[in-house]
Amino acid sequence: MKIFSILSRYISRSFFLNFGVVVLCLFTIIVLFDFAELQRRAGSKNISFALKLNMVLLRAPHFLEQVLPFLIFAAALFTFWKLNRSNELLVFRASGISIWRLILPLYFTALMIGLVDLTAFNPLSSAMQARFEKLEKRIFSKAHEEIKVSSTGLWLSEKMGRNQAIYRASKIDLNRLEFQDLNIFIMSPQNTFIERIDAKTAQIQGNKLELEGGWETLAGKASVPFMRKSIVTSLDGEKIRNMKEGRDTFSFWQLPSYIVLLESSGLQSIKQKMYWHYLFSSAFWGAMMILLAAAFSCRPHRQGKATLLIFIGVLSGFFLYFFKDVTFALGSSGGLPPLIAAWLPPLLTFMVGAVLIFNQEDG
Repeated sequence: MKIFSILSRYISRSFFLNFGVVVLCLFTIIVLFDFAELQRRAGSKNISFALKLNMVLLRAPHFLEQVLPFLIFAAALFTFWKLNRSNELLVFRASGISIWRLILPLYFTALMIGLVDLTAFNPLSSAMQARFEKLEKRIFSKAHEEIKVSSTGLWLSEKMGRNQAIYRASKIDLNRLEFQDLNIFIMSPQNTFIERIDAKTAQIQGNKLELEGGWETLAGKASVPFMRKSIVTSLDGEKIRNMKEGRDTFSFWQLPSYIVLLESSGLQSIKQKMYWHYLFSSAFWGAMMILLAAAFSCRPHRQGKATLLIFIGVLSGFFLYFFKDVTFALGSSGGLPPLIAAWLPPLLTFMVGAVLIFNQEDG
């Protein structure tokens, strides 16, 4: 039993080192290419080198997290290939050790990496992504509309001439474009109070916001009631849908409460639900990638076609990456239930890998 314990530690250590090398290589590539893209976008803007580098480093962890299962796949493929090339795999098999005994330690190591990513690294990368988006919006964005959903309601903002209008509503009906319990605060470019409007209901009609049953308060004057009032607005249904905060800025732990806030505010949450299921399934997908890597890289060299199989394995990894994008898009659009769309790629990976390994063992 001790030999298996030593063997497990040896294989897991080799895999972990290879995983670290793969992550470091991809991180370097991401930083170089993203910095070049940021340099192009910056153009003639006066942005310091330190700020550009800071933005690149803030976004890099999010990119790494998106491809984590495939980084695990690449590291496992390389680990098994090295064992095979040095004939260590042949010695292990000749001594009666099943291939499943070699796969198991890598499987649990990959599962540990996935769970650490889900519980610890994901909140960190989400916070860094949120910081990046704030910097990007401040430097590059020309849009003046913003939205925030919180426990106090739905908050929106837009430019109103030279002034800034801030809207707070307890709920919105996107089909009728109707707000409930709406408060509007109008601020000057110097951030001084100009006017406040409170209305029981308000509806967007064309380029007008029709308010009913409320009060209007100008700076330094008493509040005046009104039955109906119209103000010009640039908001419409499409803008409000597109103004929602990016789902990438919310961690696995924050998404459930944010989904509840969206639904209670009258906004759709299917994209956020899909992203939550995707994060959860990705923690286990990396472990299932171990099976696929073993299936394509454990064929003995003496049987030939080992290099061809590894090449097919790499192509399979690319196929799964695009297949993940397809199912993610279907889940986000409502074409598939989010639960099925998120777990379909991992289950397909598990089934294909297990079938191929069983075929190698029994064949």
